[in-house]
Amino acid sequence: MIENKVSVISKFKEKLVGIQTVPSEKKSKYPTVVLTHGFGVEKHEGGMFDQLAEKLADVGILSYRFDFSGRGESEGNYSKSSLSKMKSELSTILGFVQSQPCVDKHRIGILGQSFGTPTTVTLAPKVKAIVLMGSTSHPKEILIKLFGNGYNPDGISVRTKSNGQITHMGPQFWKDFDNHKLLESIKKIHCPILFIHGEQDDKVPISEMEAYYQNANPPKEKIIIKGADHGLRPHRDEMYEIVSDWFKKQL
Repeated sequence: MIENKVSVISKFKEKLVGIQTVPSEKKSKYPTVVLTHGFGVEKHEGGMFDQLAEKLADVGILSYRFDFSGRGESEGNYSKSSLSKMKSELSTILGFVQSQPCVDKHRIGILGQSFGTPTTVTLAPKVKAIVLMGSTSHPKEILIKLFGNGYNPDGISVRTKSNGQITHMGPQFWKDFDNHKLLESIKKIHCPILFIHGEQDDKVPISEMEAYYQNANPPKEKIIIKGADHGLRPHRDEMYEIVSDWFKKQL
């Protein structure tokens, strides 16, 4: 496989930086998957998206993984972000991917992980297939719990992760959730959806995924990975196989 650095300018005039992973098998156009990262992380998703891009390349699928604004190599201030802004950025990324000559624009899929799931759902993209992992259908409530005492809806909220990484979010982040009705948005998606959730997810309960699943249009499928946490550890290899096989079949 070959990896290339790519970038696109968002409507907020910020450069969003990503990685294109091209399969070794030479083709004029490839089925393609956009990997959408979660809250407070970046395009590597703790190594998960790097491995996933490699697995997808192994089955002949090209992929893109981008940093949202204020994360990783992308420009911007993450504390000023919101679900609406990420929705706009994902739309820009998807438009960029669809315009690439090596991409079969009729065979595009999206995979969202954690907060990447509401970002994907609220966009309701017209793609061929979607995978949602560690789905959160009520992200405001889930994140308020994660921020704990650091939650400040009228000022700067602060979350310190176990690894010492600190995330700041401004009040617009919380207020913006009122602009989104995710369980209505998922009804606007008319392509196959695969839901994957870790049985031992202690950040996002399985009920969050079930709420999406109940409202999603068929065809739909759900897989609970036994013993896996929110990041699908220690069963990521099982998840990689499921995802690559599923996209190979759907795209």
